[in-house]
Amino acid sequence: MAKTSTDRGSDTGMTSGRKKRSRLALLAIGITGAAAIGWTTEKSPFSGLPDMLGANQRALPSGALQVEDLAADMKGYQGTILVRGVMAVAPPDHPGMFAMIDSREARVCRDLKCAKNYLPVKANGTLPNPWDELNVRGRIVKGARFDYLDAERVENLGSIRK
Repeated sequence: MAKTSTDRGSDTGMTSGRKKRSRLALLAIGITGAAAIGWTTEKSPFSGLPDMLGANQRALPSGALQVEDLAADMKGYQGTILVRGVMAVAPPDHPGMFAMIDSREARVCRDLKCAKNYLPVKANGTLPNPWDELNVRGRIVKGARFDYLDAERVENLGSIRK
């Protein structure tokens, strides 16, 4: 008569399965811990990694729009708005005017001529330089030839070109 064992601990298949699960659990805990450290510290192995669009972005102020958000429904915005974008071009035949493109798009394509949408802006004072990222507060105005953002205030965040 053959002996049967009721001791499951002696079964090598069960032991190796438990060990594999334990190793996987420890690996998952380690990865999760490293990711948590990376998200909470600036000097982590995860800091400086690009976002989904290819570059780190400055935090968008509460209630602010990107150029692409505004371009999707420019006539739908009334009153004072805040728009984030990158200065792309200043046409010589329209003094005090410049055009902005979406900051995210400028970072991805690394060219000021690749944008789908350009937002015309009319501002007083010194015009920003190409590649300067801006927060522009103003109102949408219906012009004779095109609608534009009439700037009340332009905050220059500096160049995004590295």
